[in-house]
Amino acid sequence: MTGGTITLILLFSALMIVVSFAIGIWARKKATTAQAYFGGTAMFGPVAVGLSSMAGIASAFAMVGVPGIIYGTGNAMTFWMLSGAAFAMSYMILGKKMRAMAEVAPISSLGDICDLRFNNNKLIKALMSIIICLGCVGYLAAQISAGTALISNLVDIPPIVAGIIIFGLLTIYTALSGEVGGLLSQAFQGFIMVVASLVLIIAFFAVTGGFGGVLEAVSAVPEVTGATNGVTKTLGPDFLNAWGTYPGAVSLAWMLIPILGCVGQPQVLTRMYAVKNPRDLPKAGLVTAITHTIVGFLAVAGAYGALYLVATGKIEPLAVNDQAIYAFADYLGIWAQMLVYAAILAAALSSASMFLTSSSTLLSKDLPSAVGIKIAPEKQIGISRIFMFVLGAVAIVVSIYSSEMVALLGTFGWGTLVSATFPIFVVGLLWDRCTEQGALVGIAYSCIFNILPLVTNFTYPSSLFGYFITSAVAVALTVVVSLVTPKPKLNAATKAVLDL
Repeated sequence: MTGGTITLILLFSALMIVVSFAIGIWARKKATTAQAYFGGTAMFGPVAVGLSSMAGIASAFAMVGVPGIIYGTGNAMTFWMLSGAAFAMSYMILGKKMRAMAEVAPISSLGDICDLRFNNNKLIKALMSIIICLGCVGYLAAQISAGTALISNLVDIPPIVAGIIIFGLLTIYTALSGEVGGLLSQAFQGFIMVVASLVLIIAFFAVTGGFGGVLEAVSAVPEVTGATNGVTKTLGPDFLNAWGTYPGAVSLAWMLIPILGCVGQPQVLTRMYAVKNPRDLPKAGLVTAITHTIVGFLAVAGAYGALYLVATGKIEPLAVNDQAIYAFADYLGIWAQMLVYAAILAAALSSASMFLTSSSTLLSKDLPSAVGIKIAPEKQIGISRIFMFVLGAVAIVVSIYSSEMVALLGTFGWGTLVSATFPIFVVGLLWDRCTEQGALVGIAYSCIFNILPLVTNFTYPSSLFGYFITSAVAVALTVVVSLVTPKPKLNAATKAVLDL
């Protein structure tokens, strides 16, 4: 890559960061109350909410990791694209109930909904806050790691400097404007991701002629060895079969986890009560589903594009699978490189700001309330800002100097959030028979078996992902214990919400 190309990529990415910072600073004047600062409750239209939610889910892993997995293992991860429909499903399943909670009580966080549903049970709220915070911090460090690696590979500066510049700015504007600035800047970053995706998808069809051309090229060559790097890539007719190189059960898990897990992600749940008009919930779900499908298609097109280029001898096999999206963009030229690098950075920024606000809210508002510490709403905002700066600084340092911890926390994040939210919000809001005892047992099991693998060598005796089993068992325990304990007594407002 020439120096001029690198300069243009950096300038375009810097412009995107500057606009995000300006949006965050401007939004500060709207974050005047605790409800606005922590939740952005009932403040935004469906387009902003939809783009923000999509950008929070479609992280750097989606833009870089998913193409790398498809390039390395074949078709299986293409099922990830189906998670676009999961957003519409999420809004259909929980949208009305989550948004209605903001009509019957002042809601600014997931902890407030937990209080309303389970009669201010402090232990349920505390355990939920701890688990979700762990998942959010894990994702935050992973996004910072991805963003700093991208910039430090383009320009010869230490990763810690890149992290401080990029994510330091993000921490400043997010701390000042809270969820208001976070949501609006995420919507802008999501727009960048969609534009880049549309351009690259069109380029994919122009270069390859479509998926038929890719299948013909890949199936015609058993393997390819690079002339200069010596890397050998195995291809052949079986590489792009229905399951790829994974066993069928693992491929199926790749499909189920993103689709079902989407329902339990804070990026989705918190955005449901940010919609200003409850009648706009279907539109928000539709915007999220369509934009995520577009970005998901970019991940697939980038991987298939790289496979096509390798199979036809236009580029050498990749030494690192995660280079697939970059290799395809580099082949297309400067305009594609500018868009792809900016989109990947936008994905890292949007997810990082989402998890930064979520984790600081849990630590400054929900967890203190759960342990009996009362803090005035106006003071909560100041404390939350302090937590954001501390969390941002710690996450930057950890992401740069502890790659093993980042890898562990990054894979830990998605499943942790699912296992924490399903017993409380999915079962709790969909089933009025769900009791405090049931939710407590489910969330306690989730807490123990999410933390246990972090401090011991514990693994389930199964080839499935551990968090998949933890989530399933936590939900099962919630249901079983609820059935054998007395039916809960709900206040009129909560019962009206659950009856929607």
